[in-house]
Amino acid sequence: MVQTTLPQAETDPLTRYGRSIAEYVPLITAYHYHMSKSKFRWMFGGNRSSKTHSATMDCAMFALGLHPARRTPENAVIWVATVNWEMIGEICWGEKLSEMIPWDKIAHISWHNKGANIPRMVRLINGNRIVFKAFEQGREAFQGKSIHACYCDEQAKSDSQGIFREIQARLVDTAGFYSHSMTPLIPCPWLEERIESPTEADEFFYADLNDNRESRGGYIQDAEIDLMIADWPEEVQETRIKGLFASFEGVVYKSFSRKTHVIPHFEIPEDWARYRGIDFGYSNPFACVWMARSPDREWHVYQEHHERGMLLAQHRDIINAKSGAEQYVFTCADHDPQDAAELAALGIETVPARKSVLAGIEAVQAAMKIRSNGKPRLFFHDNCPVSIVQHAGYRWPEGTDRSDPKEQPIKKNDHLVDPTRYIIFAVEGKSFFSEDDLA
Repeated sequence: MVQTTLPQAETDPLTRYGRSIAEYVPLITAYHYHMSKSKFRWMFGGNRSSKTHSATMDCAMFALGLHPARRTPENAVIWVATVNWEMIGEICWGEKLSEMIPWDKIAHISWHNKGANIPRMVRLINGNRIVFKAFEQGREAFQGKSIHACYCDEQAKSDSQGIFREIQARLVDTAGFYSHSMTPLIPCPWLEERIESPTEADEFFYADLNDNRESRGGYIQDAEIDLMIADWPEEVQETRIKGLFASFEGVVYKSFSRKTHVIPHFEIPEDWARYRGIDFGYSNPFACVWMARSPDREWHVYQEHHERGMLLAQHRDIINAKSGAEQYVFTCADHDPQDAAELAALGIETVPARKSVLAGIEAVQAAMKIRSNGKPRLFFHDNCPVSIVQHAGYRWPEGTDRSDPKEQPIKKNDHLVDPTRYIIFAVEGKSFFSEDDLA
């Protein structure tokens, strides 16, 4: 890997920059990241791929007024955010920024009461301020006055889109910029969609761990990288090496891939068996999924309905309009007797889904599994975007220091996941319908 030198001032670089910046030689991906003038820069990378180092170096150069591609305004306010305050103290500040910003350039540090070496704010002698934030504070902590730049590292464990939107709003008045470096191990459907359909202001960079090998001009011995990769499960290697959204920690359907499981919509052949599944809701969304099973046992999610705040009669009208003259083997629904009775009175008969969650998940996982022909048995048509997002983001809960996680997925944004599971498990798992139900 060819390394590239950033532009430097004519004055003595050690005097003006400090040793870390003066001697910094970025890898080629990091060089292009530094020189980019895009409003939103996304740096995806594997472990030890230098993504965090590159991003914090970019922050230090901008804060010091030394950035090679961006002018730093006077009295700039720069946010630096990561998962929690411990990571701010240990990594963002302790390992990175405190080594990159010369101490004689610092006017004052306000320390957090969470522990030693955890800063809240660093004010430089040039008037610029670096303010630290933790994703664990929630989106409310990212509200407030305008800022000029925000550097985020790693992923928020919850409401990442909400946090991003709050930060985006803080950058509007100053025409500021946003930078986010991460190894994407947590499901993030909204960001995956953004990668597939970027705005004109987005630019994406991928830092490959292998580019940091000494044999390629990097900083880590090849043998050390080989040992590290050998310890990683195969399903997370693409993410941990290349920074690709391939596999995620905590995700229920680990084999789910947009490239594999999402296909263009087509009209379902007449001889395929059709099914509908319903999940009731009012404040939470009411959801209905249409599925078809081919003669060779392939499942196709080919239509969806997902709305909140509507009466059952309105849902009935939408379901009937989408269904047309189709005939269904059954329409199953979660077992709310009153809702089911009201829907039946409106003309849509349902059979109750007995919710065996874990066994149902196994049935869906089996349908998602890639077969010897390189294809799964479960496909989502591209006109079903909510189903796609919800299956990609369906997750197990995390445990705590005091308790193990529950053996049930998180009940959030799963309103189309549930009826899909009901249908597949009804047909391929242990049948939870009686013969009378299906007559």
